[in-house]
Amino acid sequence: MASEIPPDLSRWCPRGAGLISPPQGMTSDVVFVEGCDAPVVLKRCRDPRYTSWLRREHTVLRALPTLPVPVPRVLDSIDREAEGGDVWLVMTRLPGSPLWPWLLDASPTRRADLLNVLGTALRQVHSLALPLVLRNEQGWLDAKLAEAEGNLAWCDGTPGLLSDLVRRKPDPVQETLIHGDLSLDNVLIEGKGISGFVDWPFGGQGDPRSDIALALQTEPEIALQERDFAAFSAGYGSPLLEVDTRRWFADLYEFF
Repeated sequence: MASEIPPDLSRWCPRGAGLISPPQGMTSDVVFVEGCDAPVVLKRCRDPRYTSWLRREHTVLRALPTLPVPVPRVLDSIDREAEGGDVWLVMTRLPGSPLWPWLLDASPTRRADLLNVLGTALRQVHSLALPLVLRNEQGWLDAKLAEAEGNLAWCDGTPGLLSDLVRRKPDPVQETLIHGDLSLDNVLIEGKGISGFVDWPFGGQGDPRSDIALALQTEPEIALQERDFAAFSAGYGSPLLEVDTRRWFADLYEFF
């Protein structure tokens, strides 16, 4: 990927800098640039199905207010899709590493502690004022179901599952600022605390239950126990979602 970096972005990858490709980036190519004054992240998307997602992430990160939980800061970008090319985003690199491997290796006590701090961090995000540019008039549930139908040609979801989701659609709740893609690979941890949330293409006004459901979607690798759910709920500050509601939002994720 180094040889493909546009000349206008080369200053973010100076001579002698190291390039590390993390095990992330299913829809984009991601490279960490190290050995320079401030480590940065280069993110490039070439697939026409996902370039709008990276462009949207740019918009979201520019619009986000200062969060109690750190988020990447946009440093630079290039959009060459109009010429049949790719879309690039340069961001600050946050400290820490993905929460998911930590959770896999954690003892039962440590796992509950990690879920507690995650619940606290997520509550802080959901409680923030929503920037005007990230607001929308259409309800999040209906918008995501319509988007899911448009993704049927390539996603893991099926027409049968989508029909079932429409039939079982939960009642709407007060929408808040959400991350929108809170799998545990997108949560960073350092020491005993959450050091940041990354990958924000679906951030904005939305149903907070979607973040909660994805954060707790750990099966089949980890079967969370009652103490785990209780720890997360205590950190988040509200009763846990019903099992059927969590499953509905987890199933919706199959379309994205």
